[in-house]
Amino acid sequence: MDTFGFTQKKFLCLAEKNQHRHIIGWLSSFYQKLATNRVTAASFEDFCARYETIIGWIHLPLVPRPGQGTRPRIEYISNAVHRHRLAAGTPLRDDTLLDPITFQDRTMPDVKSPIQYQVALDGLRSLFNVGSIFRTCDAAGIRSVILGNTLGKEHPQVQKTAMGAQEWISQEKTSDLAQTLVGKKSQGFRIIAVETTARSVACHEFAWPSKGVVVFGNEEYGISSHVMPAVDDTVHIPMFGKKNSLNVANAAAVILFQIVLSSGSKN
Repeated sequence: MDTFGFTQKKFLCLAEKNQHRHIIGWLSSFYQKLATNRVTAASFEDFCARYETIIGWIHLPLVPRPGQGTRPRIEYISNAVHRHRLAAGTPLRDDTLLDPITFQDRTMPDVKSPIQYQVALDGLRSLFNVGSIFRTCDAAGIRSVILGNTLGKEHPQVQKTAMGAQEWISQEKTSDLAQTLVGKKSQGFRIIAVETTARSVACHEFAWPSKGVVVFGNEEYGISSHVMPAVDDTVHIPMFGKKNSLNVANAAAVILFQIVLSSGSKN
């Protein structure tokens, strides 16, 4: 029985934000049961009836119940949690979200990456950006990430946004990224920095080599002055709005798929 734990009288004595926080905790617990197929149709309807009673106590409008099936029910509970997060003023960051539900991950065949590229991260601070880049690397067929003074996939916050992709992406840690990149050159890799400079080339106009390391820099100051001398080429993403930059994880997605598309056009 998914009891709420408060009578109406006791619940209404709480401060408004605490009311929403207790509802979030209750909904989140039920969400986990849904995600692991531990909820029957009847128990879900009972839960919805209880939830509707509770939000009636605080005079929130009802939301139509979902249709049959696990997916609509998960969406219903997730949206309810989000609704109460907003009301409670909870920061809406990746680390405050419910654990993601994966419905259609593919079984990965043991195949060679379609492109011979690695990604190098120079002093990234946001672990959520790092995790997102791991996930993008997987999607783009890149199997190796070089971490220069950057925490990696062993960290729970990286794992949260990588959503499992970190399991099949290898990582190489270094305290001297510039020297590591020099070593990569001896292995035939061209070092390409993603940075706006006087000599940088738009990413869609750049002649991407068949083998390279793409370097992304710190969220605040970009690629460090220590690393830049090891770079062979510099590319940038054209900007058409007022802002002159993208979040580094978004930039990584743009660049990596530009490389994939460029590689495909040569084959």
